[in-house]
Amino acid sequence: MRILSQDCGRYLVIMVLLTMMVQVASGQEQKSFATEGTGEIGGNISFQSLTPVANGVSGDATTIFAFSPFVGYFPADGFEIGLDPLGITSISSGGHSTTEVMFFVAPAYNFKTQSNVYPFIELLLGYTSQSNSSTESGFSWGGRGGVKVDVVSHALLNLGVEYLNINLNPSGAVNRYGIDEFALSAGFTVWL
Repeated sequence: MRILSQDCGRYLVIMVLLTMMVQVASGQEQKSFATEGTGEIGGNISFQSLTPVANGVSGDATTIFAFSPFVGYFPADGFEIGLDPLGITSISSGGHSTTEVMFFVAPAYNFKTQSNVYPFIELLLGYTSQSNSSTESGFSWGGRGGVKVDVVSHALLNLGVEYLNINLNPSGAVNRYGIDEFALSAGFTVWL
């Protein structure tokens, strides 16, 4: 009888310890977005078809396809180091096509709030290359600001306003060649 009660005592102690461990684990605060150690993966994709009309006559249609992935990591609360590793834009019009490839490092600050909306500001520093009949390239920079909305658990809808100073200087150019681009942007990311 004594051996049986010792085993029951051991099992009881083990059960109590396991229960306490589960309670401690479930009592820990759940991780939220924009905290140290959080990762973010996603981007945006868009397709546009534009046809100019003048005096009732349609001109050549222009097709624009853009794809821009994003990956980020939070080394500290709110502060994110991001990469737009391979943004691709393809423009086709009147039998001509242009492909633009961009790479940006994107440090950002995401403001923590008590809601599911996170305002952010982001600096964009990188390189752009554009090719059609020739290739032009150069350093590009800009910024973006907006909000990230946690629409479902660990999924963010990103809405922002963006400015890019794209430099596409041909070889030996003295003055700037390029594009000043203003855009409204929308994207989707998940955070881990």
